[in-house]
Amino acid sequence: MTTGLPALSRRSVGSQIRLLIGILLVLVPAAAIVSVATIHAQGSAVRALTLALGPAREANGGILLDMTRSEAAWSQAAAGARPDADPLALQRSVEAQLDALYRGVDSPELASSDRARYRGLVAQQRATVDGWFAAARRSLQGLSPGGPAAGSARADAANAYASFRTVNSALGSAIQAQRDVARVESREATAVTSGVIVAVDIAVVLVLVAAGFGMHRAVGRPLARLREVVRLQVEEDVIAMANQEEGALEVRMLARDFNDLTRANARLVDQQAAVLEMQELVLDVGRGVRSAGDVPEALRLVTTRLGAGLGADRVLLYTLADDGETIEDRLQWHTVDLPDLPPLPRSLSQQVGVVNDELRRDVGFFHMPDLLARDIYDDERVRAFHRATGTRSLLMLPVGTGGRGLGILSVMMVGAPRRWHRHEIQAALQCAAIAAQAIVALRLSRMQDEQVRRLTELDRQKTDFMATVSHELRTPLTSISGYLELLVDGDFGEVTDGQHVALDIIGRNATRLRGLIEDLLVLNKIEISGLQAVSEEVAVCDLLHAVTETMGPVAANSGVDLVCTDVPDDLLVRVDRGQLERALINLGSNAVKFTPEGGRVVLSAERSGDSTIISVHDTGIGIPAVDVSRLSERFFRAGNATAAAIPGTGLGLAIVRAIVEGHGGELVIASVEGEGTTMQVVLPVARRAPVGVLADA
Repeated sequence: MTTGLPALSRRSVGSQIRLLIGILLVLVPAAAIVSVATIHAQGSAVRALTLALGPAREANGGILLDMTRSEAAWSQAAAGARPDADPLALQRSVEAQLDALYRGVDSPELASSDRARYRGLVAQQRATVDGWFAAARRSLQGLSPGGPAAGSARADAANAYASFRTVNSALGSAIQAQRDVARVESREATAVTSGVIVAVDIAVVLVLVAAGFGMHRAVGRPLARLREVVRLQVEEDVIAMANQEEGALEVRMLARDFNDLTRANARLVDQQAAVLEMQELVLDVGRGVRSAGDVPEALRLVTTRLGAGLGADRVLLYTLADDGETIEDRLQWHTVDLPDLPPLPRSLSQQVGVVNDELRRDVGFFHMPDLLARDIYDDERVRAFHRATGTRSLLMLPVGTGGRGLGILSVMMVGAPRRWHRHEIQAALQCAAIAAQAIVALRLSRMQDEQVRRLTELDRQKTDFMATVSHELRTPLTSISGYLELLVDGDFGEVTDGQHVALDIIGRNATRLRGLIEDLLVLNKIEISGLQAVSEEVAVCDLLHAVTETMGPVAANSGVDLVCTDVPDDLLVRVDRGQLERALINLGSNAVKFTPEGGRVVLSAERSGDSTIISVHDTGIGIPAVDVSRLSERFFRAGNATAAAIPGTGLGLAIVRAIVEGHGGELVIASVEGEGTTMQVVLPVARRAPVGVLADA
């Protein structure tokens, strides 16, 4: 039994279930057949008892009882006593019971032999009954006058009754004996049926118990162990394996599939780890390249980290010149046990640009697991490359960006073939892209640095030129102004009216040129060293009164009404007074210059929150909307001012903006062409400005 159970438990669950069903199909029908047979036998016995033997016995007993009563009444009458009943009154009852007895013993529930035997006994009993009633009738008639002799009739009746008793007793004994046999058979059939049912139940229970143990051994226990293996994998042991030799066929197949899945998952985990390692390699290369100072350093870092990260034997990186064909530089990395490679033969070096174009245009990369393989080694370039480098396995990638080829990156194995995995190729491609970006970015940065250097030099030269020109113009202009004054005063002789007109024109232009030179010197000084300011708290009303006094004569000569509104005495600003006065005078001068005769210029100031707003409003020609944003540019003049031939240098507002912003303020310009302009200087209210930022104009 112990050797059979393991073999049984290794069978498939389906076969075990089919075996169990087969056993049950044998046991249950067999038990049913036996039970039906025994029940049928029991039913025959019961029917014989209830339909034949029972009624026959009752009828035979009833006949005996009626005959006994009739014989007792006859005996009383024969003795001369008055009988209790008529001896012949029960004859019909006896005959009816004889008929019932006959029907009982002639029932088809009895065997034919028994029916024949019983029919003979019933016929004998009927004959004795009829004989007794005939003899009793004759004897009773002999008791009456003129009747037969009484003695002979009584003797016949007594003999007939004795014969009846003998036959009745024999028939009753036969019926009773067969009833006893039928009862025994019925009880035995019941016992057999019960025994069969109990035996079948026990057998079914044993089969089910055995099946349960078998299922537990074949399925339950192996599944429990498989579940334990799953728990181990979830907790710590990701490579725990299930037992493939235990349990039913389906369970063993499940364990085998589970182990295959475990191995596949382990391979997937390894692949994911390799992919993550390659991603970390790419990130490391990217971080290193970003910190590189020049192209050779960046490319050297790419080759070094890529070779070590891929476990390669050698890495070569050729960069191309701007023409995309000539090799500009070569960088190489190799393991410590390998020597440096000499430069490629001329026949191969001339192919670098061509191969780069092929890679970028067609395949993206060359993957050659074994250069000595027949289908690969047939290529002449492969044979030449193998002879020059000793490479056995090659991964070659283009270095380029956009439509421009920058070089070729080659990752090589020397000792043995190697099949490069997809994640390794992807990492190499990304590193090649990083190298290309580094080449472009660092070359661009180098170009930008050179351009910045050149622009800085140009700006310095421009500044020096402006300072020199301004200084050199100032010196002869002073001489011109001095001699002009001598001429006007008549020191060189009498001056005619026409000459006075010419000298006035020369004077005005000399003054204009002096203003231009002064503006250039101021802007040049601001650019070179900033404005050095001495901040102090100044009342805004004093500033506006000073500007009004300065610009009053100019406004009067131009026919412009110059007005200064009332300003609170406590409205203070912390500024360099001279610089701010210069800025406000420039704004007032522009307002008067661009306002036609009869116009109006208004100077005002107010506080708005923590700011002081000084406004110069005029009703002049205004500024075109397209020119407002460029008013602070050097030498820029509005289009309508140029068209009206109004003199100016285009430097005044640039100086004003520099001064205002140097004080931490803002110049706001609002204008409508043909209606007028409002210039607002927005300054903090009495805020201390940083020392050393502003300069004296």
